[in-house]
Amino acid sequence: MPDRILLRDGTVLTMEPGSRPRRADILVEDGLIAAIEPDLSGVDADVVDAGRCIVLPGMVDTHRHVWQTQLRGVTHDWSLKDYIRAIRFQSAVFYRPQDMYAGNYLGMLEAIDAGVTTVLDFSHCVNTPEHAAAALQGTRDSGIRSVFALGLNDVPVPHPHFATLAARIEHARELRAKELSSDQGLVTMGISLSDVLVAGIGRVTEEVAVSRELGLRITLHANAVMFPQPVSEVAFLDEAGLLGPDLVWVHMNQTTDDELRRVVETGGAISTTPETEMQMGMGHPAHGRFMAVGGKCTFGCDVISNNSGDLFPQVRLALQTERMLRNDLDLARNHGPDDIRPSTLSHLEGATINGAEALGLASRIGTLTPGKEADIIVVRGDAPNMLPVNDPVAAVVMHAHAGNVDTVMVAGRILKRDGRLLADPARRLALMDDSHGYLMDEVRRHGGLIPQPPVPLPW
Repeated sequence: MPDRILLRDGTVLTMEPGSRPRRADILVEDGLIAAIEPDLSGVDADVVDAGRCIVLPGMVDTHRHVWQTQLRGVTHDWSLKDYIRAIRFQSAVFYRPQDMYAGNYLGMLEAIDAGVTTVLDFSHCVNTPEHAAAALQGTRDSGIRSVFALGLNDVPVPHPHFATLAARIEHARELRAKELSSDQGLVTMGISLSDVLVAGIGRVTEEVAVSRELGLRITLHANAVMFPQPVSEVAFLDEAGLLGPDLVWVHMNQTTDDELRRVVETGGAISTTPETEMQMGMGHPAHGRFMAVGGKCTFGCDVISNNSGDLFPQVRLALQTERMLRNDLDLARNHGPDDIRPSTLSHLEGATINGAEALGLASRIGTLTPGKEADIIVVRGDAPNMLPVNDPVAAVVMHAHAGNVDTVMVAGRILKRDGRLLADPARRLALMDDSHGYLMDEVRRHGGLIPQPPVPLPW
């Protein structure tokens, strides 16, 4: 049979500007979208029945620390300070390369299961070159699309392999020259910067310069920590002349409107992760204010050590939180809101085309357009929580969850079908049991997730 897949009779959301939902078939050929038309009959292809389903581009997660899968839920009642102590300063120290493999492989399968086909993987537990190689292999074995943002930050291991920034940069150059030399692969390379408030603007300036020399997308945490006197990573980078369209800023809750305008003016993107931001004391999600000054929203799941890798609730929570904040302005003057904004569609764009644009991948993915790569999801519209589908956009944003995702395709390869991941479930369990058991034993042996007295933070 030819390398063709036909998704038949779905309600198609192409996510192209100005498009409307329509009933159509989608023909995928050699990994690309070949045609979107009603009744593509007589085609010799593997048929996926999309009747009573919504078909749309795979979702794009613009910020996730995928390596943390084995630590699922341990931070559920914790602040940002607790998270940093337990995950960044304690658990990360004990990760072996095989734990990086398991975390990335299993974490990416979780993303695929929930209809996420692309992840910006902020990989900041790279203790050795072998850690990076294992994380990359886990990602590749899952079949997902990813920007692997190699962390240049230091992990407080007792005997660091990377004793200097120069050693980390040499490793980055080697990865770029060899394993991640192509920008057209399924897994491409990016850089995640050291924390500016810990490493200092001098080190970060050097990291940005190398990233740009290598032609890489750059991501960084910013403006998420409250201080008695305002401190802004955006201001530090702006004063150093480092702003630019290759930056994906994460969180940004404490950012001023003027700083958000500077990010828009210089072509940068932001990733909002509402669940961790709201819980851990970072402040109100900033994506609404970013949109108000001309930016576009994108979303991430952030840390599986706190919440699920399902992007649906992040999009919904972001939307309703921003609506609440806007409604509060009317309610403060004893007036009920006359309209509700932002739109549901704007946030579905945030999870699809905007995310693709933020990662520099919009020419390849993000919309269902003939000629683009076939990253496609099929969401069942006949599930009890979805019936009736009065509005397909509303159904996806307001009602859908990972269990409604019937089929997931990345670059024309089906990774989930009939509601079931195609990856071997026995292997998934064995990998998790081995890695999780080892890590928890090591953490307990060294005083628990937050040893007492707790490690002092650098701020």
